[in-house]
Amino acid sequence: MKKGIIIALILMSIGFASITTSLVINGTIKYGYDRDEFNVIFSEAILDGEVRSEDLIDKSTKQSITFTTKELSKQGDRSILEYQVMNNSKQYDASVTIDCKRVDESGNVSETQTSEYTEIIPSPESLTVKAQESRKGTITVELKKVSTKDIEEKFKCNLTVNPTEREEEGKTYIAEDLCESVAVPNLGTDGKLIPVTIDEKGTITKVNAETSDWYNYCEKKWANAVILNDTETAPADGETIDMNKIESMFVWIPKYKYRLWNVNVTEPLYNAHSIEIVFDTKDTENVEGVSCKTPMNDDNSQGLSGDIKECSNGEYMTHPAFISFDVDGFWVGKFETGYKGANSAENANQSTGTSTNIVVKPEEYSWRGAKVKTFFEVAKGYNTNLDSHMMKNTEWGAVAYLSHSIFGTNKEITINNNNQFKTGYAALPSTNQQTYPGESGDGPEFNTAWNTANGLTASTTGNTTGVYDMSGGTCEYMASYVANASAITTSGFTIQDLSKIDSKYLDVYNKDSTIRLYSNMILGDATGEMGPFNLRPIAGMNGSNKGINSWYNDYSEFVDASYPWFNRGGNYSHGYLSGQLNFNRYNGDAVEHGFRLVLAPTI
Repeated sequence: MKKGIIIALILMSIGFASITTSLVINGTIKYGYDRDEFNVIFSEAILDGEVRSEDLIDKSTKQSITFTTKELSKQGDRSILEYQVMNNSKQYDASVTIDCKRVDESGNVSETQTSEYTEIIPSPESLTVKAQESRKGTITVELKKVSTKDIEEKFKCNLTVNPTEREEEGKTYIAEDLCESVAVPNLGTDGKLIPVTIDEKGTITKVNAETSDWYNYCEKKWANAVILNDTETAPADGETIDMNKIESMFVWIPKYKYRLWNVNVTEPLYNAHSIEIVFDTKDTENVEGVSCKTPMNDDNSQGLSGDIKECSNGEYMTHPAFISFDVDGFWVGKFETGYKGANSAENANQSTGTSTNIVVKPEEYSWRGAKVKTFFEVAKGYNTNLDSHMMKNTEWGAVAYLSHSIFGTNKEITINNNNQFKTGYAALPSTNQQTYPGESGDGPEFNTAWNTANGLTASTTGNTTGVYDMSGGTCEYMASYVANASAITTSGFTIQDLSKIDSKYLDVYNKDSTIRLYSNMILGDATGEMGPFNLRPIAGMNGSNKGINSWYNDYSEFVDASYPWFNRGGNYSHGYLSGQLNFNRYNGDAVEHGFRLVLAPTI
């Protein structure tokens, strides 16, 4: 950004004569670049397909990556580091060049710079990262000759970064402090939601929301709150809360923008990757190439008339889950909704019930076996002051995308394979999840609870502050359906019933939706964006080939007129087909499907 001096020319009139006078200022303009403003860092590191940003990128500077390749034993074996460079500067583009050399044990450049065994291939060798943007590159280490002994070679790739002048400031969508704009959790006004911290062992402690450092999304520490049983009195700050006193537990999902990568599902940019998220309470406006105004209907609902063609890959878009309720965030049930008082899976399989039957906490039996209308109504009546409701597809997507960013676990979460539908469990690493259906590993002896070391792998954060049961457990019905579907009445609703419901409580999909028409997605709902999709036969599943998405091979079947209601997450027995990016459909009838509770207080 260049500085300048304005020189004034003054025209003076005296009497009848015209005299022109020039005022000349001689001086020197000194240019220099703003070293404090120029800031380029590594924002992502993926080693051999596994997201490793947290342990490979230097935590203090974020300007170095250190990694060890997997063992290369066969000619042609490769180890690949994928990295992302983020330019946080506003005033400068960045020119980045990569130079890789072998080094000795002391880290000095080796006299023999080339290796007879390996080849190091950086791609690209140079790239330009514009202000407030990010670019990806790879370092490929390939074994070109096998050895007769174990050898460990070291190398160093230096990325030389230089500023390039700009004529204008870059648009700010990537904050210098990534957590500076996290929306303050809204606890409502009725005093029901109590802010808490949860330690690594699952101990729950009441905190003062005004003075306590009770959440930090940059450290994957999400805000939690609980609602107590009606008979309990409010605890004091610092007091430990016994699980028996708690009725429901919730996790705060703050409003954010995310960077679009797959607007057109027929030409995806890339498969599983870290989703770029920026916390911001302001809705995105259209700035071509930078931002995209979220496609919404006039009533702030999603689907139907929303035109996703207005959006482009690479642009940032406010997630629609926050716009429909006009909130700066929402509270999602930390676990699948349980049936209060049930002491077995059978007792929790209830086709009827009321809001008083709701319980949301670990080691409860998931409430299953009711029609969509029943789940919708009991969720809506749970707490009207906090605008409680049945989870929608877009809200599921908002949680899943935050989970698959640098603010969450940023990888596939472990399935809850408890065959008694108990909440908050995680399959043991030795359990075979690569088959369908689960023939073993689905009983209590093959999984662990939410607050154990293994149990944490089923959390959206990899720790006790995250959301659980988003993979496996029971399939969860969403308040999301195909418009005017012939089979809608199986859910207990009529088309007329649904037309009278405030649109913010429902995601409505185009009436022409079919099982493979992934382009009828709503941006942000974690369906069509998870492409490319392919068909394959699945052992144990009858019928034609099944749809699978490219993100961890999760099951992917879109809604249609015969099966108009979405369900998410998969079943405990579905093995690798389950996952937080799994989506499926059914007719809304009372089967072994459950639901999840959401709170969206606006005051």
